[in-house]
Amino acid sequence: MPRLKTTVLITAAALIASAGTALAKPQADTNNDGMISKAEFTASADTKFTDTDSDFDGVLTKDEMRAAHERRKTDRAERKFTDQDLNGDGVISKSEYETKRAERSEKMKIRRDLNKDGQVDKADREMRKAKRKERKADRKVTRANHDKRIKRDANGDGVITRAEFDTATDAMFMRLDANADGVLTKGEGKKRGKKRRRGSRR
Repeated sequence: MPRLKTTVLITAAALIASAGTALAKPQADTNNDGMISKAEFTASADTKFTDTDSDFDGVLTKDEMRAAHERRKTDRAERKFTDQDLNGDGVISKSEYETKRAERSEKMKIRRDLNKDGQVDKADREMRKAKRKERKADRKVTRANHDKRIKRDANGDGVITRAEFDTATDAMFMRLDANADGVLTKGEGKKRGKKRRRGSRR
């Protein structure tokens, strides 16, 4: 496959797949009901397309997607720095770093304490294991009902049109919606996304 087309496909995959992280962003849940509907998911993807299409010509090129990727990296780094710079003086002290690390550790403990008994023990680990098995079974059913391949550049011309992007966005939503109920709840698609990223490094 030509380098241009390969780069475009990989970058577009990341762009479209990033819509799957919408659950981590409160602004994506516009009605604040704790779930992402198909309409909200699509609106989030529309925003990403518009922000990426810098010349507003209705197609995404390699350069546009690469530039958008770099902007998102910079924005994430700035948000992370601001979050850790507790007193806003432009530097992160050891005290600030330790404070944020303790906060993250406590949040992780709360998430892992599934039975809410104040400690993370064998019972919690067994519950997590059962939940993973349940999600795996749900994904297996979903994959049996939908094509595993999500084609971005459908006509192979090296750019992503709005129609191609919308089609891929719909397919991505169906892939993430493991129980096919029309909404994304916390955790749906998350584990699978991590597995794909690990595999992409091989």
